[in-house]
Amino acid sequence: MKSPVFLRLLGSSALLLVSVSSATAFAQTAPSGGDTGGAGPAGAAPGQPGAAGGAGPGADASSSDNVGEIVVTATKREQSLNRVGLTISALSGQQLATQRVGNVADLAKVTPGLTFAPTPNSTPVYTIRGVGFFEASLAAYPSVSLYLDQVPLSLPAMSALTAFDLERVEVLKGPQGTLFGNNATAGAINFVAAKPTDAFHAGAELSYGRFNMVEGSAYVSGALTSTMKARLAVKFARGDDWQKSYTRVDGGVDPALVAIGVAPSSNNRQDTLGETKNVAGRFLLDWEPSDSLRFSFNLNGWRDQSDPQAPQHKYVQPQNPPGSVGPIGAVPANLPIFLYPIAPNKARAADWDPNHRPFADNKFWQTSLRADYDLSDDLTITSISGYSHLRFLNATESDGTSTEGLDLDPDIGKVKSFTSELRIANSGSNRLRYTLGANYEHTTADELIYLYIGGTSSRAQNGFSGNAYGSDQTMKNYAAFGNIEFDVTDQITLKGGIRQTKAKRDAFIRSPFETPGLFPGGALGPCSLTNFFNATYAALYGGAVPTIQCGEGIAIDNRVNADGTPVDPDTYLTTKPRQDKLNEDSTSWSAGVDFKPTSNLLIYLNVSRGFKAGSFPTLAGAIYSAYDPVTQEKLTDYEGGFKAQLFDRKVSINGAAFLYDFRDKQLRAKFVDPIFGALDNLVNVPKSKVKGAEISINAQAAQGLTLSASATYLDAKVRRYDGIVGSTVNSLGLRDPVIASFKGVDLPFAPELQYAIRADYTTPINDRFNFFIGAGVNGQSSSIGILTTSALDRERYKINARALVDGNLGIATADGHWRMTVWGKNIFNKYYWTQAIQAYDNIVRYAGRPAEYGVSASYKF
Repeated sequence: MKSPVFLRLLGSSALLLVSVSSATAFAQTAPSGGDTGGAGPAGAAPGQPGAAGGAGPGADASSSDNVGEIVVTATKREQSLNRVGLTISALSGQQLATQRVGNVADLAKVTPGLTFAPTPNSTPVYTIRGVGFFEASLAAYPSVSLYLDQVPLSLPAMSALTAFDLERVEVLKGPQGTLFGNNATAGAINFVAAKPTDAFHAGAELSYGRFNMVEGSAYVSGALTSTMKARLAVKFARGDDWQKSYTRVDGGVDPALVAIGVAPSSNNRQDTLGETKNVAGRFLLDWEPSDSLRFSFNLNGWRDQSDPQAPQHKYVQPQNPPGSVGPIGAVPANLPIFLYPIAPNKARAADWDPNHRPFADNKFWQTSLRADYDLSDDLTITSISGYSHLRFLNATESDGTSTEGLDLDPDIGKVKSFTSELRIANSGSNRLRYTLGANYEHTTADELIYLYIGGTSSRAQNGFSGNAYGSDQTMKNYAAFGNIEFDVTDQITLKGGIRQTKAKRDAFIRSPFETPGLFPGGALGPCSLTNFFNATYAALYGGAVPTIQCGEGIAIDNRVNADGTPVDPDTYLTTKPRQDKLNEDSTSWSAGVDFKPTSNLLIYLNVSRGFKAGSFPTLAGAIYSAYDPVTQEKLTDYEGGFKAQLFDRKVSINGAAFLYDFRDKQLRAKFVDPIFGALDNLVNVPKSKVKGAEISINAQAAQGLTLSASATYLDAKVRRYDGIVGSTVNSLGLRDPVIASFKGVDLPFAPELQYAIRADYTTPINDRFNFFIGAGVNGQSSSIGILTTSALDRERYKINARALVDGNLGIATADGHWRMTVWGKNIFNKYYWTQAIQAYDNIVRYAGRPAEYGVSASYKF
């Protein structure tokens, strides 16, 4: 979709909203109170200004008369969203509940500019405005930082079940390095938990939907003593399988599989997948022992035993083409993975290996303590420390077939993270406002993966069927930062910030290894992997490589300098484990000006620079070079925007345009292993550019009717990068890379257009009950899952365009205590997918969930 169409769409939306905005306005107030899972100013009563439920569907439609304010903490101060000169998407607790946003994947559907993609390891990847880091390793820092009440969720896997009982969610777009650290080149997502209240509040909700999905949540909040108050919230979900095998029906096996040599499994009755089973809880305790000292304690955690999603097998792309010859013979043309039936274009259709059935049992807990001490009426010192612990255990299906095309079983990981921040800030009422601080992070991430490839062309050619690999990584980050705002006049504010960061990462890399019997079916004996590499290295290096013992890693250090000398003489032509360090320094900064010509208009210009720390991959590589780290990426953002409230605050319009100068973007791409061909590794793309614009409009169109629309336009392309596009076989029978320019290629997960449109209407039925109804459309143009120059690949790795329709209707009591809702998500059952990726010999898609619908009931005390 070209930009003129985008601009016409925005113009039409603005005209529609402005033309109907002369009626009574709707308050999107700062959340509080606990009646909707939102909490803001302590003690705000349900339905009153400051209470999250005061203006949502089912609330009193006359409770306010304008499009009001959402309070955000984007600058680590509480400020009105409309008075912060940054591009922020904020959703209140009520909006999250109405649109049934239960995780970041759901949040991406209703937040233009934000995308979500799964990985083969079942770790999430978040991208904002085309900036993200698609890396499956547990230890990989994101480009989008995540926080719960300003406490970092250091790695993406920690965020799986955070989005419950929230006051609001803030999505900050653009580099946020000055205040949020060196892994926020794309932006930051702040989850703000609903807070304890002075008055007693409690509530519960129970929902039943398609696939026998039962979801429940409850909270209780109130004062324990005159100086202490607490809040306890819990949530659970249980649901049946939503995916179905398209080759195993009623316990039988498709004859087509038998015909191509896939024998029935003893577990072939397991023909469905996708069970939901999770639970989460949070306990908050606020204590104010004196007028000048406040403590906030947070203990939260979750357990997720939901089945990881199985992908859909869509295309065959052999790593070793039929006829290619290896130690045990030629790759047959009738290899089952080459002839496997293609998955139909249906959301529920998938396949998996019953002998490596996907499962998960992931556990996370976090505790944090915040202390605020008022040194004076004008100066406050704040300390925030947190400790997080993640136990990661799952098995995932990567190739979407019932063969061992690429199965991870299991993927075992453990993450421990300690963070601490100390800062001092003066009052927001000052003409000159400042925040000064320092923080520290220490994170360890250990991961061990068992990889099965018994059905691949590699097994047919080389004789081994799997291996184990992993890494132990330790990350330490030290930073000092400062941020200032100065009101030159009542209309002009200058602002700036700076952060100096030192990032250290140590990596101990476990290259592929095996133990006897661990991977049955090897053609070269009980230790086929080890035997293969001993024979290969003997042939290539004439006995210079020490013999590998079964259970030792096989990755060889064959690195040489330009003059032919070894990069590291101590490890050259050995298979010792690779141990490496990455030490980096960065200076993030920002500068800008806010201009307020009237009380209802803000115009801002900003320039900022952010960094993302370097990273080592966790993968199965045969040479040291496969484990080379990517170095830190740098993004400079030039951005201007406006925030306007019109027609007596009945309409709110926010817009921005931006230009990103992106250097050394970190990307998972391909390198050519001399033995195995194209395999994954991490690369730095020297230069990229992202241009774009976005707009959001909110209006009260009539009594009880609210309309909103938002859209993001992107043009995200590589400007300079020479990368791998294929390989050739040299005279020794080894593969050499083919290099080409990627200039002008689209960046992954950067759709040209994303949009969300929603309408909500509430009207009284009588003095006791209100009727409410709402509907929304969210969608995007097509994008791509990889970086490629190939027209064929652009089709195979395309992520399709989509428009998804959600809706809800129901009744609620006028006092806000009871609510009954009928809801639907993806109502028209649109088939779409969020990821397309290569899984060794084939290309797979991760389909979006099909139509879901249900009913929910809630009660608030």
